[in-house]
Amino acid sequence: MKQLRYFFLMVMTCTFTHMQAQNKIPAQTQRYIPIAIDLGLPSGTLWADRNMRENEASTNFGQFYSWGSVVADDEALAYEEHNQRSMTSWRGYKHGSGAKALTKYCTDSAYGKKDDKTQLDPEDDAAAVYAKTHQVAIWDAQWHIPTEKEFAELIEKCKWAWKKNGYQVTGPNGKSIFLPTAGFAGSDVKDVGYYWTSTLCADFPCYAYAVMFGDDFIGWNNGTRYKGYSIRPVKSKK
Repeated sequence: MKQLRYFFLMVMTCTFTHMQAQNKIPAQTQRYIPIAIDLGLPSGTLWADRNMRENEASTNFGQFYSWGSVVADDEALAYEEHNQRSMTSWRGYKHGSGAKALTKYCTDSAYGKKDDKTQLDPEDDAAAVYAKTHQVAIWDAQWHIPTEKEFAELIEKCKWAWKKNGYQVTGPNGKSIFLPTAGFAGSDVKDVGYYWTSTLCADFPCYAYAVMFGDDFIGWNNGTRYKGYSIRPVKSKK
């Protein structure tokens, strides 16, 4: 497996796609129903076969979410206003108006209202909220955004093989999932994948842990909380 690297405060220049303000991002009409894949992990964690709000093939990108937001970019306002207010700056972020003006999930009073929460509550977990409001046989209330520990297990216990536009991740039992390189909201970058965990960076609470990968690296990224990254839900065996 490729050497694990760590990335901190990565700054990238976003290239925005222009659309008329009156044009809405198309809403998805089909219900999101992932398949739970048992990779044979020691913890028994099951991984969804596709990203949040992806209704088609598991190789497609799905939708982006800010950390702690339950609203995807296809549910936002007109595209231009969405890019200006959400997932590209602190403007419009649910849990704070700036890096040092956090209103929830804050471990240091220098960054905002200190509450010492380091894991997303269910009401702020996009996967858990969707599961609660769209229950079907496979999509139950156990689904959630993976914790840092759960994603670390996926990195350490699975074989990661680079394919076109992402990684085929194969578990100890030979079953696999595909994690596409979707980039992040507001950017044309599509050769790097960014996936949220539900775990806050406690030392710098304006960031949360995310997994970041490309064709020659797999590592951790301290993602600014307002950024729109992919989510791959997980659940525990019953």
